[in-house]
Amino acid sequence: MITLTAQSLRAGYGPRTILTDLDLTVPPGAITAIVGANACGKSTLLRCLARLLRPSAGQVILDGRSVRQIPTRELARSLGLLPQSPSAPDGITVADLVSHGRHPHQGMLSRWTQTDDKAVAAALEATQTVDLAERDVDELSGGQRQRVWIAMALAQETDILLLDEPTTFLDIAHQVEVLDLLVDLNRRRGTTIVMVLHDLNLAARYADHLVAILQGKVHAAGSPESVLTEGMVEAVFGVRCHVMTDPTSGQPMMLPLGRHRTVSNDPTKEISS
Repeated sequence: MITLTAQSLRAGYGPRTILTDLDLTVPPGAITAIVGANACGKSTLLRCLARLLRPSAGQVILDGRSVRQIPTRELARSLGLLPQSPSAPDGITVADLVSHGRHPHQGMLSRWTQTDDKAVAAALEATQTVDLAERDVDELSGGQRQRVWIAMALAQETDILLLDEPTTFLDIAHQVEVLDLLVDLNRRRGTTIVMVLHDLNLAARYADHLVAILQGKVHAAGSPESVLTEGMVEAVFGVRCHVMTDPTSGQPMMLPLGRHRTVSNDPTKEISS
């Protein structure tokens, strides 16, 4: 399986440094969820991994080679990225946008093949967007558009798929559907998936490997059981919580503690201040 690592990454925008000496090893063939507070560097890390942002120090290694040394088309056949807020050309249909995912597989002289048709059809089917195929992307709701972008990423059929908040704009039913879809893809094709998620409980439920980012560095990495702890949540998010076992998945589940609607050992008493 293809490996992906980040070594001593330092990156940012202009004079502002976001990542500082960050090291990360992505488990091949597994689902990794990256969590952390806003502006901690999650999206910046994904952009570095995908070679969209050049680090000022350190490097990203894909299967033993620096991503800077890999030709663009070759890289796109191995590693795909769904950014946080992608934009589509005006007037493009859903089917045409999803077909864009096949471009890395097209050489200068190669033509569209039945294999490309099957990949696009499978991506539309998997994301339940077949009925939207002939509609313009700019006519869709936010949730529909998000599923179409995920379909394009699936059609690319890469060994590694990076997704920046893939459940954005989705209601809870579609969040679960998308995450189930990614698990299916991982199990069926062995695709290595790295995704940024805000919901800690969904991250712990669906990921094999959890990475918590704090101030541009990896604060904790490992199994959900080892990473999602009360201490991590307070250190990374500044929130006190209880962590218990999710009765559905058997994974850890976090319940945040606020100043209100919180009971003491006596369930009839509410703590408020």
